[in-house]
Amino acid sequence: MSSPKSSPTVTGSATATLRCRLPISATAYPGEPPGGWITFPGGKFVRDPASQRDRSGYHLPSYDRAIGAWVPVEYENVSPDGASYVLYRDATTAVPNALYLVDARTGTRRLMPSAQANTKWELVLDYASEGVYLAAPGWGMAPPAAGLWLLDPKSGAIRLINDSHIWSKVSGGIAWSIESVTNNGAASYKVYRLDLRTGQTASWYETKTAIRPLSPTPEGGLMTIYGQVGSYHIAVITAPKTYVSLKVPADFKLGDAHMTRPGVWLGLTDGIALYTKAEGIRVMAHSAGYVQGGFGFYEAAGGCW
Repeated sequence: MSSPKSSPTVTGSATATLRCRLPISATAYPGEPPGGWITFPGGKFVRDPASQRDRSGYHLPSYDRAIGAWVPVEYENVSPDGASYVLYRDATTAVPNALYLVDARTGTRRLMPSAQANTKWELVLDYASEGVYLAAPGWGMAPPAAGLWLLDPKSGAIRLINDSHIWSKVSGGIAWSIESVTNNGAASYKVYRLDLRTGQTASWYETKTAIRPLSPTPEGGLMTIYGQVGSYHIAVITAPKTYVSLKVPADFKLGDAHMTRPGVWLGLTDGIALYTKAEGIRVMAHSAGYVQGGFGFYEAAGGCW
């Protein structure tokens, strides 16, 4: 196993001159729009009443740029062409634990007959051009078997892609898994990478530290994390046996992470940060009305354009 590398020293700041609008899901009081926009430079946040469209209490909304409208699910659930999205674990559906394909413009729902309530999917990982990637934990006696599955939106058929590991992240034709392995009473954590185009699985990293995945990166790596609030350790596994540590800003209160233009957006309980390979992690905006020790969650709901 190679020694961790440090992230590059930043000599200029592209993020300081970022000029775009980022759709955001934000902490909202009852009746407030759940989504809005942060404008860069400046980092000002304004809520968008249009984000109330078809609002669901079971998902965070995202902005579908292809149709120029908000949809009531996370953007990983939206098709690449923006024409449809997949709805799962939503009590507003006739079959709450089944998968539905929804027309993004009209809201018309179509039940996927091969993904009924008696199957126990863990979550929707990604809606890609080839279909919807689903994770199955394989808990108990309920189907399906643990692994990575692919739903064909046209036919509704679901097929197993790989059951060698429990895959937790999918993006850009790559799936990732981090699994705990015990050998002679000692635990280690192994990172596996699956190339969805070739079907080849490779072991990329191993450590005795209990790391967990955060997000794929635009360069084809995996961002990982360990530690707690106030003492997070974040790194990117950029190649086999290559672990690049990142400098974490002070008072970092992480929520979730999403890879979308122009890097990886890190949702914070008091704002939002951006990771790029050139500049590492930088806090880009604090929550509207943020006070020290307060709470005002931001999460990227699409790319910054």
